[in-house]
Amino acid sequence: MWKWLAPLLLLTGKPEVLLRVVTAVIAAAIVAFGVWLLSNIAVTFDTLKNPYIAATYGVVLLLFLISVGSVAWLRLRRPWVTASVSRLTSQSEIPLPTEVVSRRAETISRQWEHANRLPAARVGDTATLPKSVQAPIAPEPHPLPARGTLLVTGPAFSGKTALISVLVEATSGNPAEASDIVRLIDAGPVERDERWISELANRAAAADGVLFVVDQDLRAPEAAAIKRFLATSKPLYVVLTKADQFTAADRDAILVAIRAKLPAAVAPGSVVSIAGAPSPVERHIEDARGAVRVELRQPASDIRALTNLLTKVFPPRVGRPLRFEAA
Repeated sequence: MWKWLAPLLLLTGKPEVLLRVVTAVIAAAIVAFGVWLLSNIAVTFDTLKNPYIAATYGVVLLLFLISVGSVAWLRLRRPWVTASVSRLTSQSEIPLPTEVVSRRAETISRQWEHANRLPAARVGDTATLPKSVQAPIAPEPHPLPARGTLLVTGPAFSGKTALISVLVEATSGNPAEASDIVRLIDAGPVERDERWISELANRAAAADGVLFVVDQDLRAPEAAAIKRFLATSKPLYVVLTKADQFTAADRDAILVAIRAKLPAAVAPGSVVSIAGAPSPVERHIEDARGAVRVELRQPASDIRALTNLLTKVFPPRVGRPLRFEAA
């Protein structure tokens, strides 16, 4: 019995032929079943001896045969088209010998070099250069000179980036050309090794001051880092962020504790608290009928204490307000 399957095994090496055979078998089976089904229906209605039923049967059978034949023809024709296209493609993509390709590439290179190479010009001689070469190149725009720079550092996740964003946004309306620019340098956190603290101290020595950002009382590593910054003889300002998360009494207690841990060189007025990015708060709202609903509202930032401090550090000149920019 297996010998009858030998032709099918030969067709497995040609999938397009096998696909056509399977499609033809399925189409023939559909046609045979459809004719049998329609014939039985027609025989049932033939007992009525109505010529219109016979005509309807003929039309339905014809449409069925046309539709099945069209689908089968399209499926059978597609592999032939694909094979023809692949044969044409393979015939048109015969690789050229390496010598021919090399000679052609060398010829194209010489033609391009001859057409595009510029003649050697003498010093001061611009007459032989094309106009596109003689056109001056516009210099790259340089940032406006800054009146001062502040190094922003502190413990991780204390709100340094948010503080810079709020300061920049608060003064973004001042035109840069008519303002005194103060650049804020985000130096990163201080919780690293001694080498990193030394690098931060060197960067602080090159700046005009340090904004040390904290979100709680000073810990021993932070107090030690502050002493390293003060050794550079540059002013240091401690900013307690997230003040909205404390009660007024707790905030004042934290400020007092921070001032007590700072060296005497740091003036008490150099320690301020702000709410740079306040957290949403719940508000209970009662309507006229006495019903109470809860809404989340976003409070506005409050950085007045810090801006007042920086205004004293960089007194604004007449007609030139301060403008903070991120370095």
